[in-house]
Amino acid sequence: MNYQIHRSQCHINVLPVEILSYIFTLATHHTISTDIDPKRRYEVPFSPESVTMPTVLASVHRHWRHIALSTSTLWSSLSMSLEQVVRCKVGSDAADERAYTTFLDVQRLAAHIARSRNSPVDILIDTRDPEWDFEEEEECSSHNAATFFQYATFIPQILDLLFPQMYRWRSLTILSDTWAPLRVALERLSVPTLIKGSGAPCLETLILMRCNEFLGHSDVFSPRTQHVFDGIPFAALTGAPHHDLSAQSHPLPKLRNLTLVGVHLNWTHLSRYTLGVAPNEPLSHVSSCIQSLELSQHCREVRPTVDEFTGIIKACPLLRKLVIRVSGPKFDAGVPCSDRPVSLPLLEEIHLGYTNVEDAAMLLSHIHAPNLISLSIEDTNHIASPDIEDSGPLLTYLATGFLDLCDISAEAGLNHGLCTYYLATSKDSVAKTPFPHLERLSLNGVAACLIPFSLLMAVIPKLRHLSLSRTPNALLALLPIQTPFADACTRTIPCRALESIEIFCMEEQTKNLLEFVQREREQSGAPRVCNIDMHLEVSSADTGEEIEGYQIIEDDMVENQPAYGEWAPDEHDPFAPGGVFNDPDFDEAYHYLS
Repeated sequence: MNYQIHRSQCHINVLPVEILSYIFTLATHHTISTDIDPKRRYEVPFSPESVTMPTVLASVHRHWRHIALSTSTLWSSLSMSLEQVVRCKVGSDAADERAYTTFLDVQRLAAHIARSRNSPVDILIDTRDPEWDFEEEEECSSHNAATFFQYATFIPQILDLLFPQMYRWRSLTILSDTWAPLRVALERLSVPTLIKGSGAPCLETLILMRCNEFLGHSDVFSPRTQHVFDGIPFAALTGAPHHDLSAQSHPLPKLRNLTLVGVHLNWTHLSRYTLGVAPNEPLSHVSSCIQSLELSQHCREVRPTVDEFTGIIKACPLLRKLVIRVSGPKFDAGVPCSDRPVSLPLLEEIHLGYTNVEDAAMLLSHIHAPNLISLSIEDTNHIASPDIEDSGPLLTYLATGFLDLCDISAEAGLNHGLCTYYLATSKDSVAKTPFPHLERLSLNGVAACLIPFSLLMAVIPKLRHLSLSRTPNALLALLPIQTPFADACTRTIPCRALESIEIFCMEEQTKNLLEFVQREREQSGAPRVCNIDMHLEVSSADTGEEIEGYQIIEDDMVENQPAYGEWAPDEHDPFAPGGVFNDPDFDEAYHYLS
């Protein structure tokens, strides 16, 4: 008897080629979450893990391989990291360092360049080293210095492969722990071209990050001998010929997102040549299309001056998102307040991380953003700092628009503070919040007495979402207040449109305070805030439980965590010499005082 086996065709293979190609594209270019997460502050345009997906799909069988190779957009993510740095033995003596050589494996990069054909490409160059010990090349041993130097020398090799494809660059991201690779990349990207017309006309996103958040808190740049960078920023990308840098009329016409973290430039040249703004040029002639700008983690020595910062944001009239974190202009003594702030009518979102309250208020006073919707402010002072920065002046400016109305005494009562505000507003009728349409407010580590919080909450009636982290007194500012000179039965409800509250805290007592505020607001006629998230640091046994109707959300799990200021018997005091917060070697490297 003859038995004949019939193999049914796999259902996925009967799909039209176009649909299967689309499925492959979704599997390769999956979307990265853009949720605000302090632990993942910086996101790259694509996931490095997805770079290998096209090769996996093409390895299944002939039909899939044909579709994968025919879909050029699958191969449009170009990634290079230290995983492609190969160290091999070339000599007989294993103990001799000279018996080893290091080279860069560019086989995958070359294959992706060829297979992506004419599709726009996203580029990620990641030289971060998981074993990096916080030493820079000029400060470390000769052996480690050689390693750093080798990593830096790989940058030109990578760019030599990528430069011929510059006309189809869509995004460029370079990440590094140390300055050397970034310096080499900046030098190559800032060399003007030989002829006019080349460059990166399709570039939409440019991200350069030095991933060391300690450096921004220092006064001087490290390495100390390399703080000066006088080149024309990204001259190779603008396509300007080397003999006439002013020839470009519309440099980087599609650039929407610019992020510089720990990377400084010649700020004047950035606004004039890269963003295309000549001195005293009318804003109507500005051609820059920047919609998202971030300047973060710059030590004071290399931060832009007030004029340089003003020039940069003037070059971005279409700006929608601005992130300034441990950066921004230097407001030295004698710098006057701005009577003509830069108008940014499309700006909707500001993230401000500050180490000096007065500088933060001065920075905001230089920006006119009447349509701002989202504001996030964070005290970014070092966690081991012995002093708590009083953010009252910043909150008072946000409430009144005045830089000189910041002397409300913390010893005075709430009604006295509110009277001060109402008297100020009734006297000349010009005191008003600079951001009247605010709908989202995030306060992280913002410490002040109750009065400045109350002033702010009283003048943002459109606020819908409030996020609080390590910010005492802010909750109490939501309580209904007795308006001066009004009927005794009349109480004003701050933020009446509030829909959600997110709280990061360690004390369960916060729940009781929140319930009290909710009850008082409801009794005065405010709608109940139904969407409330409390992020508590709790033991694993409590995770998932509810505290009187509020869900405990797991963040940083701790087991039998001692109270603040107490240390376990077998644990060293972190503030003692050699402790986590008192390491002389680390402090010397990053200029902290023990």
